Amino acid sequence: MDKPKTKIDRDLYEYWEKSGFFKADPDSAKTPYSLLIPPPNVNGPLHLGHAMQHAILDCLARFKRMQGFDVLLLPGVDHAGILFEGTLNKLLEKEGLSKQKLGREEWMKRAWQFKDENYQAFHDTWKLMGLSADWSREVFTLEPKVQKAVLEEFKTFWDQDLLYKGAYIVQWCPKDQTAIEDLEMEYEERQEKFYYIRYKIDGSDDFILIATARPETIAADVAVAIYPNHPKFAKLIGKMAKNPFTATKIPIIEDKRVEKDFGTGALKITPGHDLLDYEIGKTHKLPILHVVSKEGHITNLDPNLNGLKIIEARDKAAGILNEKGLIEKVEEYTHSVPVCERCKTTIEPLISEEWFVKMKPLAQKALKNIGKICFLPKNYHKIISDWLKEIHDWSISRSLWWGHRIPVWYCQKCNPSHEVGKDKDMVISLEEPKDPDSGELKKCQTCRLSRWVQDEQVLDTWFSSGLWPMATLGWFTRRSLDEGGPNRTKELERYYPWDFELTAPEIKFLWIARMIMLGLWFMDEIPFKNMFFHGMLRDLQGRKFSKSLGNGIDPYELVEQWGTDAARMALYSYSAPGRDAKTSRQIMDERCKNYRNFGTKLRNITRFVIDLAPEKITSSSSTLRNDVIASEAKQSKHPDERSVHNDDRIILEQLNQTISEVTKNIESFNLHLATEKLYSFIWHDFADIYIEDTKNRRAQAQPTLEHVLKTSLQLLHPFMPFLTEELWLKILSSVEGQKLPHINESIMLSNWPGSIDN
Repeated sequence: MDKPKTKIDRDLYEYWEKSGFFKADPDSAKTPYSLLIPPPNVNGPLHLGHAMQHAILDCLARFKRMQGFDVLLLPGVDHAGILFEGTLNKLLEKEGLSKQKLGREEWMKRAWQFKDENYQAFHDTWKLMGLSADWSREVFTLEPKVQKAVLEEFKTFWDQDLLYKGAYIVQWCPKDQTAIEDLEMEYEERQEKFYYIRYKIDGSDDFILIATARPETIAADVAVAIYPNHPKFAKLIGKMAKNPFTATKIPIIEDKRVEKDFGTGALKITPGHDLLDYEIGKTHKLPILHVVSKEGHITNLDPNLNGLKIIEARDKAAGILNEKGLIEKVEEYTHSVPVCERCKTTIEPLISEEWFVKMKPLAQKALKNIGKICFLPKNYHKIISDWLKEIHDWSISRSLWWGHRIPVWYCQKCNPSHEVGKDKDMVISLEEPKDPDSGELKKCQTCRLSRWVQDEQVLDTWFSSGLWPMATLGWFTRRSLDEGGPNRTKELERYYPWDFELTAPEIKFLWIARMIMLGLWFMDEIPFKNMFFHGMLRDLQGRKFSKSLGNGIDPYELVEQWGTDAARMALYSYSAPGRDAKTSRQIMDERCKNYRNFGTKLRNITRFVIDLAPEKITSSSSTLRNDVIASEAKQSKHPDERSVHNDDRIILEQLNQTISEVTKNIESFNLHLATEKLYSFIWHDFADIYIEDTKNRRAQAQPTLEHVLKTSLQLLHPFMPFLTEELWLKILSSVEGQKLPHINESIMLSNWPGSIDN
């Protein structure tokens, strides 16, 4: 049983990389083909999903190179704002440190150190999967090239009046201490208590009954709303109810957004802590009160609950209401609770001053052009289109330190409140504003002083990641009429739009939709021609793999045990577009073992065909030179010119069919079907049947054996790059253990096989 050839794999990878096989050439006369690697987060090791993506991308890149394309497979890494900062802060807590204790400057030093440690830890293992990326073009989302692109994105939106800042209700993570997008939340089914509470009517003994799961927010109630023509409560419209905690008089109003079948049909309206209430409050011009702080504690608006955490305050609030005789009944209530997808903390809707981008114009342009993209599976065209039609403004600011800091500077003297507007004392700049002519600090137009302070927040990670297709190729010139649109670097002109991009479905809105919108807005072109959504690998219970659940599968353990090629082949078996699959370490081991055995079979085939070749023809045939191949091709094409054995004719016909099917399946991105066909042909048709049938006529069959073996290795190379290169070089040298041959002998430089018409 062969052990994983990890040492040979490393040597071969070094050989490929040093030989420059992975590098794209913008000056090449070849047709370009570009593939963009989704940037993994820099906060931790690569996981099975990354391994799946890299295996798919590398297969296509190697296939296209063999077809004669100038291939750019561009790698990069994302700074992963919230996730990175949360991970680092946990480590600092163990040292008794925090952001506040360190201060921004010292914390940033630790952040960059942590980034470098993580990067080094996973970058070398990144190559273990055989990823033939152009490492000379690798990009990090916080490097200067991307910073310039982000500045131009921000500045352009500002100039086009698509950017604004204001206090609005947002989804807030109390643990990460930042606003997040709806798309960055998950939902957990929880069973909680549902309280039916009497709100007394001012000046009478009557009351209105409301139902709520959040009695801790009652102090911030500013109204009670009922649905129109409520059979029991409609008579109370225009009257005042008393807030059970503050005794403040609050109006009873009517609003069609109140659900008839929810609770009693009457809602407590808390605009500061509920999205629906916020919208109802805007319509009815209601005040906004804050009873939950950004840290997730009750504010002094409610002296009885001040300082308590949410859950503690909820229990105490229920107790107070019960003592007052205001709770009519309590029911068990199962509902979906939003949590931060990164730290799993319960999300609090609250008011925060944030930066926003108006998205309607971008979405409208995307909808007009989205049909130019080939989605796999096709239904993602509709899924993303439907989302674009209902899009809301994008909250792009995050209360973090790790990320692209918002490039806005305020005059400390004239604009201490950090107000924004084209008539305000503010400047958009990466660095502290300087006069372009003198190089000295720019002076405020109002006070003529140079006292600038930068906005404290950073931009949403997706604000920079959405530019990934453009920023990686050097886009950073502002789009304006006088400049005639964005300048195009040589790389941008040649490789944009990208031929292929892929991702997991879970970030279809966060990343894919935004790349489409930003690409069309700034480049007036779609960012990619083919968008491939691979399925999610899940555990046998259907759950996502995660560290917290302890159900993850380390791809590098698979590689160490079974070899890179076997691990890749196992992953291709799960690569059908959009199809989720359940698996486990045991199942992955079984599949890897099967493909490791397949590799052993291929070694044995090579040993039989080359090492055990008939001595009288070894010197001329074992090198697989063109004269042998041409002779066999001619023989198969013109059977009447030379007697051809029927077994040879059959295997060549099967080989032609295999070439055709594998080529078609790779080009349609059905890699799972391509590997199935190759496995069946090599193991069954070639080894079990043809080779066995040729043992009694070995000399006559040798040219066909060599031709089929050579072609099989070429067809397998995109999927099993290390083993096929190892055997290819062995065949060329015909001597085991010989040093690596010259650069022009790699299987990577051979031409993709074409079928021969019989």
